[in-house]
Amino acid sequence: MFARPLPGLEFCDRRNFSPVPPSNPELLQGLATHFIDSGFDLKELVRAITRSSAYQLSATPNKLNISDRQNYSRYYPRRLPAEVMLDSIDQLAGTQTDFANLPAGTRAVALPDNSYNRSSPFLRVFGRPEGESVCECERSNEPSITQALHLMNSPEIAAKIRARTGAARKLADSDKKPAAVVDELFLAALGRRPNDAERTKLLDAFTDGDRRAAVEDVVWALLNSKEFLYNR
Repeated sequence: MFARPLPGLEFCDRRNFSPVPPSNPELLQGLATHFIDSGFDLKELVRAITRSSAYQLSATPNKLNISDRQNYSRYYPRRLPAEVMLDSIDQLAGTQTDFANLPAGTRAVALPDNSYNRSSPFLRVFGRPEGESVCECERSNEPSITQALHLMNSPEIAAKIRARTGAARKLADSDKKPAAVVDELFLAALGRRPNDAERTKLLDAFTDGDRRAAVEDVVWALLNSKEFLYNR
């Protein structure tokens, strides 16, 4: 492939195919050099980007950058794309979504085309594009009341949470203590353990004696949380 870094790296504007200079040519050239020196290792390139201070900025604004929406002085939370969200819910609930004419266990991110939008209420509600345009702008990640109601009240989500072979049922039927159940679900959903306030609040769900309902309520609360639904 390339024997040396490419001078004058440029982007191409799809609308008129004219070169568009990068906003930070030094950074782009540095990444290109790093990529070449690593032997064209994509994982190493992603590792270098994700370990940068810019990539790890907090999503919580302060008084200096609260109005900034274009200069990347902080991380801008984004809702998970429809396919990723559906797969994440299945992973948390211990279930799978079946798609016609595809092998069992096929994930939404691996769907071969957009025809499956018609058979999946979830993908339609959460804005998976129909593929009528090559532009990514066809996808909508804007939240809506319909989406919130679907997560809170739809039979589809309720069935996943209450599935007989799902995570909630298995944990409810286990001999694990409520605190251990809450910790396990937090790790599965958010990649962290709950803080003291979160643990205390969720343990209150176990006080009425219906352990299965309590576990299902915890799963429901986690998959409806902003931390689960958004990249932060």
